[in-house]
Amino acid sequence: MSTAILNQLLDDIAPAERASFKGTYQRIKELPSAATDLQDFLDEYLHHVVQLYAATAGAIWFRHPNSRQLEIKTQLGMERLGLEGEFEKPHEQLVQHALACPRAQLVRPFSAPGDGANVSNPTDSFLLLGPIEGQGEAIGVVELSLGPTPPRGQTSGDRNRYVLWLDHLVEHLRQGIRLRYLGSSAPLQPAMVNLEAARAEIEAYKDAIRKSLEITLNSYAGWNFGSLQNNQTFAKSMHRLLDDNGLRVVCAECGAPAILRCQAAGNSKTGVFLYDHYLATGRTFHGGPSTFPRVTLTAKPPRRKSK
Repeated sequence: MSTAILNQLLDDIAPAERASFKGTYQRIKELPSAATDLQDFLDEYLHHVVQLYAATAGAIWFRHPNSRQLEIKTQLGMERLGLEGEFEKPHEQLVQHALACPRAQLVRPFSAPGDGANVSNPTDSFLLLGPIEGQGEAIGVVELSLGPTPPRGQTSGDRNRYVLWLDHLVEHLRQGIRLRYLGSSAPLQPAMVNLEAARAEIEAYKDAIRKSLEITLNSYAGWNFGSLQNNQTFAKSMHRLLDDNGLRVVCAECGAPAILRCQAAGNSKTGVFLYDHYLATGRTFHGGPSTFPRVTLTAKPPRRKSK
């Protein structure tokens, strides 16, 4: 749609509504390049289009691959239209008809979309339906329920202009879908943003696990479990738990990541707790308390390269 036609359509909107309309339209234009995944993009797009039209409900339908069956990917207020039971099938047939149409169309309440059509609108609302095209074929439909008396389309001229608007707005939807889903040239920025969000979430979980394990282990600081075998059993079980979560104990002497072990030493009948780690000088043991020490946990270091 040319800039001149867009400006004419904007000029035709009532002055009291023009500023709000332009603001919502601008947000829709910016959505395709936003750093969001496909589902968030569809949700945001539908929210703004429903707002733009002052619609009572809306939905975006996607066609299943290799079939013409449709399913709703996102919706607002559709449950209020009463399309269950006997009205469900006629409504689905109307949406299927819209999928095969070359452009958007407005269907009057309880009416067919055009001469010769064998489907009809089973609701008491004006339904605006716009096909979504991707890679040369129809992939879905945008549906808006404008109510029995559309507040922003009270005359036939108004309603015709909003059909033109939907054809234009679907282009922004197609662009957003293509960038996220259809093409191999998906933008790097949204992908990197989503990966960074996932990484941050995982790191938060790891930090929570580390803190929880520290609290649990430090509740045994100063304990001796009565025998060398018991102390070794506790130390080994602790190491397995830490290793499963990518953690090590911080050596109290040098600060390096270490495995806390219990070994027989000198006259101690129950053994001593040692920090086992590899330093620049080779494998090293620090420590020597006969009771379980207070611990600080840290990330497991990378595996050493074999010589």
